[in-house]
Amino acid sequence: MGQQLITKPQLAKRWEISISTLNRRIEEGLISPVKGHKSPRFNLDDVLRAEGSETGKLSPFERRRLEREKAELEQKVQELEEENKNIKRQLTNVVAEIMPILKEA
Repeated sequence: MGQQLITKPQLAKRWEISISTLNRRIEEGLISPVKGHKSPRFNLDDVLRAEGSETGKLSPFERRRLEREKAELEQKVQELEEENKNIKRQLTNVVAEIMPILKEA
């Protein structure tokens, strides 16, 4: 069975980076295209090695993706906590307004 190859756009999508960022990574020697193809193709085994999938370690690509995802989730948590505070404040105001009505009844 031959080697499994993926294109530059497929790799950029897989790593959630732009083509220009992928080009920089190629220039830095972090990943190399397979020779002999008109358009750049990447050996899936090389991609997995760059991702750290074979060693069980996080690659720089995966680490950056996870750090970005973590920051987005932390921001969402902050937004939800603020929304929760606002809801609690509104509920407190509603309860304060209806307490005198309930005492009359």
